[in-house]
Amino acid sequence: MDESAYEALKRYVEFGDADLAHLRSVGEVLDPVLDPLVERFCARVETDAATAAILERSGKQLVSVRQTLRSWLTDVLTSAHDAAHLERTSRIIHTHVRVRLGPQYMIAAMNGVRAELIEAVLEFCPGRSKAVVRALNKALDLELAVMVDAYREAHATQVRHTERQRMQRRLEEVSHLANVGELAASLAHEIKNPLAGISGAIQVIRTALEPDDPRREIIAEILSQIDRLDRTVRDLLVYARPKPPARTEQNLGKVVQRTVKFLRQEPALAHLLIRFQGLDNAESVLIDEAQIEQVLSNLVLNAAHACREGGEVTIALSSIEDGARIEVIDTGRGMTRDSLERAFEPFFTTKARGTGLGLAICKRIVEAHQGEMTLESTEGQGTRVRVELPR
Repeated sequence: MDESAYEALKRYVEFGDADLAHLRSVGEVLDPVLDPLVERFCARVETDAATAAILERSGKQLVSVRQTLRSWLTDVLTSAHDAAHLERTSRIIHTHVRVRLGPQYMIAAMNGVRAELIEAVLEFCPGRSKAVVRALNKALDLELAVMVDAYREAHATQVRHTERQRMQRRLEEVSHLANVGELAASLAHEIKNPLAGISGAIQVIRTALEPDDPRREIIAEILSQIDRLDRTVRDLLVYARPKPPARTEQNLGKVVQRTVKFLRQEPALAHLLIRFQGLDNAESVLIDEAQIEQVLSNLVLNAAHACREGGEVTIALSSIEDGARIEVIDTGRGMTRDSLERAFEPFFTTKARGTGLGLAICKRIVEAHQGEMTLESTEGQGTRVRVELPR
């Protein structure tokens, strides 16, 4: 609140020079009751678990609270209620916001202060209590209005600061990903053609070998490693140059069934129980079928790799407002907090093998569908991946 708004507020509550004079005339009389009032307030703060926790978290000492409250009470009774007083009151509230002390505590404290001061006026100033109480109520109404406005202002400033930081991190992330994408695309193109040539040459060598030649086993391993490199190169290209989705209307239940049927040949799924939920009532959505199948394949394989033999992977479909939800839930080893925070980072992986691009690609595909992908995980208990797609 600026000075002009404060002056307008004083006119609104009809707080004038006469009220200032009434308050100052009882300042000395009421001064002895201020210390006991402050002590009672601090005793309540000390015994209240919530406010005590706030003080401990902020490193603020009760002696500081005592001094601030005492100074403010004296200010209310003796100051000119001018720009300097406005600045001091606003600074107190900005401190409250910084230490996360909610306005409900301030309002409750104000009511307690008001009641005790009025009681003291009635006791010690009986001859002029009516005029003093009226002036005191106006002054405290002003303080309350200033405090509420200061809370609003301080909170808005805090939100803007947080949003700026979040936006800055996002811009840095986008810039980083763009650089990584360009580098990945360049490397992938440089590797892809020579890799194809090597694969072709190795296959020619294999055809020249006798069926029982022991070197065939070595050749097979070389070709297997070339295939792995080729998959890595493809992942790099998909991540660096994602294709926009070519959408058609598809029933998610059928997409899930086709994907899992194809994955049944994978060794990682051989000793797991695969459960389905909601397939019969699945939504039809506009999606790029191949891209969503890629997402599902990646999530189911990740879940399978996280599980021990005899583990369970559940694929659950459900409807949400204006869309559909796919959840892949496993009973595997779960993720550490650090791994969970970094799960969608490109090239981050906890596996012995892998590019660390799987989840990053999945997230890009889902977001290209205007959807959202989130992770929940508890170490030692399992992981839940949630994909929400618009209808």
